[in-house]
Amino acid sequence: MTRATTTDSNSTADGSLAHDDVKARRGIVLIVGAIVIVALIETEAIPFYWFPTLTGLTYLAAAAAGRSRGTLWGPGFVITSVGLGAALWLRDGRMPDSFQFLALAVMALGLGGVLAALLGQVRGFAVSPMSVAMPVLLFGVFALLEQQMVSPFAGQTWVYAALLAAWGAYELRPARG
Repeated sequence: MTRATTTDSNSTADGSLAHDDVKARRGIVLIVGAIVIVALIETEAIPFYWFPTLTGLTYLAAAAAGRSRGTLWGPGFVITSVGLGAALWLRDGRMPDSFQFLALAVMALGLGGVLAALLGQVRGFAVSPMSVAMPVLLFGVFALLEQQMVSPFAGQTWVYAALLAAWGAYELRPARG
């Protein structure tokens, strides 16, 4: 017995999106997310401490745009978890340089990793160990750069948004033939 194939040129026999379409969708979402983040944070429509949460949600949206093949599920869960933890802590005026905040951040990073790992156990979802470990590493690097007031990273939303948009542009590149 053979499977029915779809006539949509953007789909494969199993109904999933073609690899280039997945990358393009992810790229567009990342670029749009970067623009939305800059618009919301730089205009002070929302406080800066919501930036990591918005970034994580952008990754999750890009992952969803790529469906189960979207490799951004890991970073999306990790960054969203730590972003929500930090935003909820900081919105009440608590200090970000306390040991309690560090404990909260580590716990939130772990929660994001657990959520990503659980999703990775669901058949067909692309969650690699590297996709979970890399945002943890980068969160630490960027948090240290922020804390040490290293330019241009300290409090500069546009730098992080530019990196996000550059990644989106990279996703839009055509596949090599």
